[in-house]
Amino acid sequence: MSRILIDVKLRRDDFSLSCELDMPGKGVMAILGPSGSGKTTLLRLIAGLEKADQGSIRVNGHRWLDTANSECLSPQKRKVGMVFQDYALFDHLTVAQNIGYGLPRKQRKQSVKKWVGRFHLESLEHRYPNELSGGQRQRVALARALAPEPDILLLDEPFSAVDVPLREKLRIQLQEIVSTLDQPVMMVTHDLEEARYLADHIAVMVNGQVCRHGFTNKVFNDPGSYEVAKILGWRNFIQVKSICPDSVAGDWGELVLDREISPNTDWLAIRPYHIRIANESQDGIDAEVLQVREMGALREMECRLNDGTSLVMQSPWNDPLLAPGSRIRLNLPLQHVRALFEGTAVNIVAKKKTMVIPISGIVYNSARNGAILPLEKHPSLTQERISNLTES
Repeated sequence: MSRILIDVKLRRDDFSLSCELDMPGKGVMAILGPSGSGKTTLLRLIAGLEKADQGSIRVNGHRWLDTANSECLSPQKRKVGMVFQDYALFDHLTVAQNIGYGLPRKQRKQSVKKWVGRFHLESLEHRYPNELSGGQRQRVALARALAPEPDILLLDEPFSAVDVPLREKLRIQLQEIVSTLDQPVMMVTHDLEEARYLADHIAVMVNGQVCRHGFTNKVFNDPGSYEVAKILGWRNFIQVKSICPDSVAGDWGELVLDREISPNTDWLAIRPYHIRIANESQDGIDAEVLQVREMGALREMECRLNDGTSLVMQSPWNDPLLAPGSRIRLNLPLQHVRALFEGTAVNIVAKKKTMVIPISGIVYNSARNGAILPLEKHPSLTQERISNLTES
């Protein structure tokens, strides 16, 4: 199967990028990340509009960049279709002329007709960009990028300049188009809904590095780190201060686990719609209701844990309404709780939480009451496992 292999480094006075990315040769990959993380710079490096200091770019077996062998194809020789945020249409050319720009004369008329039809631009062929709406200009830019049949299509915030109703319509239209393409699509976006709807894979960039990438649902559902989770829209974070094989704890209380988690865990995260009010038979975390917000079909309740941590839960509008100041216990279904480490996957440093994991094979912290007990009395450790821990 064809693939896009990127391994590039770039350094400027105030910014450095070091990116390794392996993406399939078909489908859509969305690049997410905060402003200044290097998303657009990565697109420009692929297109040849900027040159990496070091590295390589291979597209479907063809080398576009290989600094070790002093190889660097010019932008004109790379078969790239690119749509910029401002569309970059030629104001002095009509819609048809924009779409056909740069195409060989023999195939220009047929190709323009094909893409005008696919983007429903038949009545606009002879208009100029200043006579078009934002959505129409965007469709022209997409048609122009696809007309040369590029090896890869690059989209830089393709829907940022259109309003929400039109954005949804264009999103559906683009999905229909790209699903029929043999070429891969790489799209930069800040819109999480857009990424989930369009992308087969996503990559999250922070400070010039790809710190998480994979199938869209997998990355959204298990972000791995605190920084990535924030970028992907997670809102509820509970700080972990101690870890036992069967539980984690902090100043907020304790949560009994159904599985072991990494000793590098710094946070627990859960989506608002997965939190429930605990009944008498369920484990729960003590909390106080701060405020209740009506959100149409949903009701959002902000709660404060014992250590001051704020958690937001969502429930149907017809669930019982609790008044601010009410004391409750929150149930966090374990299948929806994610263990996160501080920072990003590219800078994690292996560490042990000294309050939790057995130290030097002598004592452990029970976490439930803070008692320091001999390792031999740990309820979840066999003698063989104790020996392994004390020897490590």
